Amino acid sequence: MRTEVYTINRRINTPVQFHGFKAQYIFYAGGVIVGEMFLFAILYISGLSAWICLPICGGSGALGLITLHRLSQRYGEFGWQKKRAAKRVPKYLLVGSRQLFIALKK
Repeated sequence: MRTEVYTINRRINTPVQFHGFKAQYIFYAGGVIVGEMFLFAILYISGLSAWICLPICGGSGALGLITLHRLSQRYGEFGWQKKRAAKRVPKYLLVGSRQLFIALKK
């Protein structure tokens, strides 16, 4: 009987990373790449030369991936979502009467 030895993954409970992209940014990067392929197809079908479509799609794709990489490095796994959520929290709440607080106290 043969015994196999498996190595233990030491990176348990860490965010998934792929070439510097963390967590949800991997899916965003995939979306950028698929979007660039659709953009190329639309431009090429509309009659533009492939030599004109390539720099347009390559440049905008590179710009999108660089932007996503910077966001991934700056905000981490959930930071960008937290930043967007923090903008929706009101600075303060206005209450017209104290009846709510009196009812909670009882």
